[in-house]
Amino acid sequence: MSEKRHRRKNGYTVMIVSDSAEKNQKKYHFNTGILFAVAFILLLAGVCYAEYTLILSHGATERSEAYVEQLSALQAENEQLKAEKEALEKEVANLNQNLSQKEALVQRKEESLQTAEQEKNMPRGVPMSGAAQIKEAGGENDAGIQAAAEQKEVIFVAAVSTNIIASGAGTVLDVTNEEGAPVCIRIDHGDGYISAYRNAGTPKVEAGASVEQGAVLFEVQQENAEFGYSISKAGEYLDPMEIIEIKG
Repeated sequence: MSEKRHRRKNGYTVMIVSDSAEKNQKKYHFNTGILFAVAFILLLAGVCYAEYTLILSHGATERSEAYVEQLSALQAENEQLKAEKEALEKEVANLNQNLSQKEALVQRKEESLQTAEQEKNMPRGVPMSGAAQIKEAGGENDAGIQAAAEQKEVIFVAAVSTNIIASGAGTVLDVTNEEGAPVCIRIDHGDGYISAYRNAGTPKVEAGASVEQGAVLFEVQQENAEFGYSISKAGEYLDPMEIIEIKG
């Protein structure tokens, strides 16, 4: 029979001796197989940890690169948005400027139309169809028409066979015929303008009638050659000679 050879398993014993007076000793026995196994496990753990760290580092690098690319894209987009914002702000400024110009133009047109309407309503015409002269203030013995100074009234002396006419288009506001006083015709021209004509003749229009500029109000004869003429706007009397447009 062949001898069975038994291999002796090597082991290691570690002895720890104390420096104290008791000289205590401790022994620790380690089997080589266990040591190799522990060393292998530690080595494997180290390799795994290194691999894991490498993977994490690689992933972090990739994420970092992705973040950098994303940041660059966002910065580019931000610059584009800024440029678009500046363009829009410039466009808005131009639109506001154009709008302001148009509003100013509309306002000027409205003012021009308003002025034209006022001028249209203003009784600028001469209140007689023929020759006339302005009468100076009469004395105490003057039996003719006396000017109402508070109304800035002007007294005209018209030529016989001429007519006292409306100085502008409008509506006859009223015709007053008080005993012992000249007949007074008032015409509303609109926009606050009212013209008044005082004469001793027979009125040719009635209250409420619409008249055009030049409409006959009185026919002038020898006994009614004088007539008073005044203009007011919104209750304030104006100087007729500053408004009458004398042509020719």
